[in-house]
Amino acid sequence: ESFSRLWQAGDELENWHFIGKGGFGLIYKVKHKKMGHDVAIKYLDNFIKTSSSDYVLRIYGIYEGIPPFPGEKFKTKGIVTEFMRRGSIESIQKKLNCTPPVPLAFRLAHEVALGINFLHSMGILHRDLKPSNVMLSESLNAKLADFGLSTYSSSANTSFEEKAANGGTLKYMPPEAFDPSYTPSRFFDIYSFGILVWSIFTGEEPYKGIYLSVCLSLSES
Repeated sequence: ESFSRLWQAGDELENWHFIGKGGFGLIYKVKHKKMGHDVAIKYLDNFIKTSSSDYVLRIYGIYEGIPPFPGEKFKTKGIVTEFMRRGSIESIQKKLNCTPPVPLAFRLAHEVALGINFLHSMGILHRDLKPSNVMLSESLNAKLADFGLSTYSSSANTSFEEKAANGGTLKYMPPEAFDPSYTPSRFFDIYSFGILVWSIFTGEEPYKGIYLSVCLSLSES
């Protein structure tokens, strides 16, 4: 409770200095009087504005409270989004266990492209395009999820996936992103989109059976 009050008390903050703009909003360096040092505060303006697209998962706001689970005593925060009953492209691939109908595949690829264009128009890079991050509405329309936060968030599925230091999933990353000095750009998403489209039309996992850590080690040698 004291930790929650520490961050909610606006009168404890002073000396606001704008330092940049991130994927979801403006970032400020602020002096916290009680802690005695600077902290970073990021406003989530663009984070909520992404809900204006039909091809991006709708975000309702930020939840703050104590979850109603046994043993939970501290407040936590979470992103409140619409619930997609159909799951993701990955989940429907597993149910079909075959190539999807061609009209459906074309429509999903087109809707993913529209979602990417929308995010890029807002200066947001997805950085983790893959079947499990494309959610499906009741009418099987595609909506992008985990955008912009993909470096720090993990997929909701339970399958093993190799992650890279630059963010993203290795099987969907452009080769140049294996370089630790690589700076992600829109081309990162465009390359990933190509692999994702292949997966949508074939119903298969790219590079299946290949342990990509070996490839990554070779690229670093």
